[in-house]
Amino acid sequence: MLWVAARRVARGAASVALIGGALRAQGVQSPIWTQITYISGSTIYLEVGSKQGLTERTTLEVIKGGAVVAKLHVTAVSSGRAACEVLPPPIELSVGDSVRFVPVVAAVTPTTVKRAAPSYSGTGHLRGRVGLRYLVIAPDGDVPGGLTQPAYDLRLDGQQLGGTGLGVTLDVRAQRTQYAGTSTQTASAPVNATRVYQAALTWAALSAGLRVTAGRQMAGSMSSVGLFDGLAIDLDRRHLGMGVFAGSQPDAYSFGPSSLVREYGAYTQVHTVNSSRTTSSLTVGGVGSYVGREIDREYAFARLTASGKYLSIYATQELDFNRGWRLDAEHKATTPTATFASVQFSPVRAISIYGGVDNRRSVRLYRDYVSPEQSFDDAFREGTWEGVALSAPRYARVSVDRRDSRGGSGGNANSTTAMASLTGFTRLHIGLRARATDFSGDMSSGQLASGALEISPWDFLRVEGNGGARRTSIPGSTDAPSKLTWWGVDADVGIGRSLYLLLSTYREQEAGRGSLRTYASLSWRF
Repeated sequence: MLWVAARRVARGAASVALIGGALRAQGVQSPIWTQITYISGSTIYLEVGSKQGLTERTTLEVIKGGAVVAKLHVTAVSSGRAACEVLPPPIELSVGDSVRFVPVVAAVTPTTVKRAAPSYSGTGHLRGRVGLRYLVIAPDGDVPGGLTQPAYDLRLDGQQLGGTGLGVTLDVRAQRTQYAGTSTQTASAPVNATRVYQAALTWAALSAGLRVTAGRQMAGSMSSVGLFDGLAIDLDRRHLGMGVFAGSQPDAYSFGPSSLVREYGAYTQVHTVNSSRTTSSLTVGGVGSYVGREIDREYAFARLTASGKYLSIYATQELDFNRGWRLDAEHKATTPTATFASVQFSPVRAISIYGGVDNRRSVRLYRDYVSPEQSFDDAFREGTWEGVALSAPRYARVSVDRRDSRGGSGGNANSTTAMASLTGFTRLHIGLRARATDFSGDMSSGQLASGALEISPWDFLRVEGNGGARRTSIPGSTDAPSKLTWWGVDADVGIGRSLYLLLSTYREQEAGRGSLRTYASLSWRF
């Protein structure tokens, strides 16, 4: 899909997002604890969302060894998941890091965050964003693949509207793609596409912990389900939560309503109270997916989370039940699938020891663009890893990790990655980041190196230059190793308290061919 917006675009537009305010609750509101569950490039993913009182542009704190080491800025949030960026000065984080935030409630006051647009209450009012965007991809020479793509997005969010329990969320994206012609090909006709990522009405009885949502939505506690059209009912009490849902999957290409694939599910969760210094939860449930009268998939799942001052744990497991054609294919009644676990121990702020295992077949992410680094990490995602990170107060961090990849698109491989960063020093808030990876596998071997220089002299301005190279050879092949290089420059500017401007250019080249991507966006928040 050519809805391209880079990591840099996450600061101005993020996938599947709800619009809220940068808020801090007053009075007796206690912080909620969670942990980082996935990292892709500069995007940090959490499995908490609007149901836990999180809104877009909320500020969260990352805790290690009992101290605040970084702050996160929410760029995208669904009912049960969120994507974030690290606020300056940026710092290298890891899966399993503990995160805390103050949930949004009816009584709130605005607070500002770095380069944020207007502050406003996320409850009782309808808020939103309108964005205009323009993408140009220009390949080198007489090579097909160039395009122009104007686009717009409209997002609305309102909770407890008019002091009631009613809420609404809307996320609509539209684009017009025009593929360029060459000397031997004529330009194609423009392709128009409008996709609805969320369109739901909510009724919540806060005192009872009851929430009913109808329409297009994300399944919060059942992350494997993802996007669906239907009805969800959730009940969350002091130590116990439960919920059910029924619906159908949207059409995979057009995102239009479809009744082809129907899904049903339920879950139960036992958790500590939000105000606990150490939080934990255990969620178990089941999901059934059907195509007509045929079984698509039936499975049970379990998820364990634990977050404390020094130790963070996150683990999930799915177990497929096979009958009908699935039993004929698998030859056994049950199949363990989608195992993921990560553990991080931080005895003091300066040291983090981490490890984990990942054999998930697919991962749903809030992102529209994949960089060469992200493509590399995705290819070797499945497997096990372990590592250690050392950090000095405020400025420096160094980490080394070892990964044994098994399966996935990159095949079996072993890799070692070293990363270093210096962030936030001098009054210009200069940041430097560097990465070096050496990998060897049965399908490919080579090295990857990348780096970035960032400067943020004022709250409303940030400029970054980044680039890298990846050298790959095929074991047993006599061909010369291939080399991919890339560089980019980003600038994002806050104009007043309502407008946000982003300009980005990015060039990628391999085997004598390359392309230049130029992107601009202007967003108005109201």
